[in-house]
Amino acid sequence: MADGSRQLARELTFGEARLGWATAARSSLWARCGCGREAVIDPRPWIAQGLGRQLVQDMGHRLRCVCGARRAQLEIRGLAEAPGRGAGGIHVFR
Repeated sequence: MADGSRQLARELTFGEARLGWATAARSSLWARCGCGREAVIDPRPWIAQGLGRQLVQDMGHRLRCVCGARRAQLEIRGLAEAPGRGAGGIHVFR
């Protein structure tokens, strides 16, 4: 929103988001590592594998960070919630 507050399109409880929701209009999938690094993740290869109904929280073990971490937290963000700075360094492992 223009005033800087965050408002989700739908109210979710933790862990309910499905991977397929990341392909909805004006949505994106982001990974956040414990080191503070954030990166946008393309969910289309996972969805092509039939994983679209998987819980987003269950997909973090498939990511690797350049810091060496073997897991990252995934979240679905709206376009307004995406950081304005460059992001990267977290990659899909499998």
